[in-house]
Amino acid sequence: MMASLAILLDDTVVKEVIPPSNPQGSLGMFQMNKLCSLGLLVVASLLVPQTLLAQETVSPDSDLPILSLEQCVGLALESNPTLMISDERQNIASQSVTEAYGSFLPDLSLSRDWGKSSRTDFDSPIYAPGAFPMIDSAGDTLWFSTSVPTGAEQDETVNSEYGTWGGSANLNVFNGFSKFSSLNSSKSQLRASEASGGYTRELVIEEVSTAYYNLLRNLRLLQVAIETRDQAIQELERTETYFRLGSSAKSDVLQQRVRVENTRLDVVVADNNVKLAFVDLAFSMNRPLAAAFGVDKSILATDYSMESVNSLYEEALANRLDLVSSEHTLDARGSDVTTASAGLYPSVNLFGRYSRSDNESPYKFGSQVSSSTTFGYSVNWNIFDRMQSWTGRGKAKANVRIAEYELEQARMNVQVEIRQLHFTQLEASKRAAVSRETIIQSQEELRLAQERLRVGAGTTLDVILAQVNLANSRGQEVQAMCDFLIAKSKMDRAVGRPRFQSIVRTKND
Repeated sequence: MMASLAILLDDTVVKEVIPPSNPQGSLGMFQMNKLCSLGLLVVASLLVPQTLLAQETVSPDSDLPILSLEQCVGLALESNPTLMISDERQNIASQSVTEAYGSFLPDLSLSRDWGKSSRTDFDSPIYAPGAFPMIDSAGDTLWFSTSVPTGAEQDETVNSEYGTWGGSANLNVFNGFSKFSSLNSSKSQLRASEASGGYTRELVIEEVSTAYYNLLRNLRLLQVAIETRDQAIQELERTETYFRLGSSAKSDVLQQRVRVENTRLDVVVADNNVKLAFVDLAFSMNRPLAAAFGVDKSILATDYSMESVNSLYEEALANRLDLVSSEHTLDARGSDVTTASAGLYPSVNLFGRYSRSDNESPYKFGSQVSSSTTFGYSVNWNIFDRMQSWTGRGKAKANVRIAEYELEQARMNVQVEIRQLHFTQLEASKRAAVSRETIIQSQEELRLAQERLRVGAGTTLDVILAQVNLANSRGQEVQAMCDFLIAKSKMDRAVGRPRFQSIVRTKND
């Protein structure tokens, strides 16, 4: 009696013909059948169907245009609303400096007045020339000319026109040193605003870099998920081959199928995480609806080099822009104390005025045209201003102390942040080293589990567990690498290292 076994591999039927068994050669025939089965298994493993893999693969690689990290940062800096707000604050601070310079200049003003009026008196009596007598001491009668009413009345209208021209100049010579202190305070505020704008720029770069690395992280994790799924599918084909050969149980096939479905779910989740990471990157670039683009994967290479905490902290104290901004703010508060003390000193002013008037009116006495020139100085010392100057000076000194405390707190915050980022980098580098070693061990563990299953000394669960361990190890390596690069990017910002200086922003006027 002939028995046959057919295995379908890529539309190729491989048949094994087993001759009738006989009692005397049963052991030899069994060994021959086992060798033939192993041979078929090798062929099956080499001819695993690739159509299913090709249909399910969600490749992270594509023909999309590649944008480097520097290009993404350039797009983000181009139209970032936060940076635009910072630019406007610098513009305000610059205007304050110009305003402070203006206090050293005189006030000049010109004036011009012109008017015309018409006045009507109704029922005014009419007078006529006449004379009235007066007897002097000698008894002689003297006649004097005068106007005497005629008894008639009429309406009388009088028109008048006037015009004046004038100019004045006032110059404050001394006002308790407030002009100089206001100028120094405005300059310090401008420098603080510029440093704050520079630090805001570094925050934007850090945000884009973090989003860029997170997208690379999820792309690499998607690649790991795809390769793990493909590996699971190949293992399923191998297990089904064992089952057809009678060397594996139906439960092993079912377990491996469950494993395949789980890896397919992992691919779906990883693919969605890639899309979400792209949305975050596009948003950080101020382009939430940007079309899809690729990223440069070569920047993931790192040597995990680190510097000492002390050198990093010293570098931050010298270069970090938010600390520089706080230092300039402290200088401005110090100048405000002098400004607030101005009321304790006298004020000296110079002035000059010129005016000319032209009044055409029948009621004008004297000349119709006149001019006036006045100049001089004035000194004013407010001896008692209801404690306004003293309280203002006290508030200004309190603001100085607040600025000092804020600067000290900022320095401590920098120290803590640098230590935390240093530990984060150290942890990530160690995790990466452990993950690389674990990957090697997991690959060997998987190879041994597959070999044990092949010879019947192991189970499918051993293979599945080895596959899970390998996938986890590869994922942990990706996580550690990206965590280190993100921490390094944050460290560059934390210590004040300028990045992407070749990118020049165009500020709005």
